[in-house]
Amino acid sequence: MSSKKKIILIISVLAFAAVTYIFLYKGDIGADGKGLRRLSVEAFKVESGWGYRILDNGTPIIEQRSIPGIAGNKGFQNEQSALKTGNLVERKLLIGIFPPSVSAGELDSLGIQYGQ
Repeated sequence: MSSKKKIILIISVLAFAAVTYIFLYKGDIGADGKGLRRLSVEAFKVESGWGYRILDNGTPIIEQRSIPGIAGNKGFQNEQSALKTGNLVERKLLIGIFPPSVSAGELDSLGIQYGQ
């Protein structure tokens, strides 16, 4: 292979790597610094307290109306607790954990109150 072809090949590989990096890794950060993530979390009021939704580009993909990982259908005590748990589930989905189940121990580590 000639020197000219080697240089063209190296430049092509570097350009491809740069474009891939920009789209895959830098694509999560918008001009406002808030990001362009596909997933988002929102809390909503339910009869027994609060729940959360995980949205993918605005489309609900998970709706949790009760506290996961414990028996019963009790909602979260407040919006903040629902959002903390929803954010944990979002992080699990982003790293490929599916289903993104939540244990009582994880609720404890988040400071979520779920006792009777």
